Amino acid sequence: MSIPFDENRAVSDLETEQANASAKGGVNSVEVAGLLLRALSEAAGSARLADLARATGMPSAKVHRYMVSLVRAGLVEQDPGTSRYDFGPLALRAGIVALSRSDALKRAERMLNAIVERTGETAAAAVWGTHWPTLVRLVEARHELASSVPLGHVCALTFSAAGLVYCAFGDPDRVAPLVTRELGQSRAVGRRGVPTTKAGLEHLVATVRTQGFATVADGDGGLSAVSAPVFDAGQRLQLALTVFGRAGRLDISPQGPVAALMTEAARSLGAELHSR
Repeated sequence: MSIPFDENRAVSDLETEQANASAKGGVNSVEVAGLLLRALSEAAGSARLADLARATGMPSAKVHRYMVSLVRAGLVEQDPGTSRYDFGPLALRAGIVALSRSDALKRAERMLNAIVERTGETAAAAVWGTHWPTLVRLVEARHELASSVPLGHVCALTFSAAGLVYCAFGDPDRVAPLVTRELGQSRAVGRRGVPTTKAGLEHLVATVRTQGFATVADGDGGLSAVSAPVFDAGQRLQLALTVFGRAGRLDISPQGPVAALMTEAARSLGAELHSR
């Protein structure tokens, strides 16, 4: 059941919180909103009001008032069908901009340019976004058959090269619930040529771990791609470097030159980041 929004009460609460925070040199309401955004970022997917209240220890009525304002600001959006909350367009845009300004991604972009120069196809860097691998750097090939996707594109976990890298090397606690959901969706809609069971996916993931990179190919005029993991000094997955092109234009064989190029590029970038 939805909780009615009392704007007068919300304003009164906000004024009280701001007054209480003045002695601390900050705005308490902003800090509370930050706690809610953090709770949303740590959820496995979109969250119910009750989930956020439990995670933050706040009363549901208070959480609701804050979420109304966060929705209005574009930082959060609410699914009209399920009433669940997730990050909104402003939060996603801010996240992508923040990531794009990081030193790691500036260095990654130089590597992507080298990959495009060597392969003649589009290259991208994917990091773990709100809940899925997200493309935050893209260098497009410059020819009429070049493939492209928009910056901020969210990669499928179970049937994209970058997604399979995250399945193989990413944080299992983050990945597992999303994989279960995605496999169920693939079964429901009858996706062809993709894993639909955990056993089928684990077979692919085991190959990725053994090879040290992931490949996908859509033989029906789709895309082929090779993706390799970049690790930090603690051997935690930091990002995935991916090159992709129209099926038939990119050699994705495990012993081929593109696979060798991508694994070396990822190893070299990781070493460069470690030495900072």
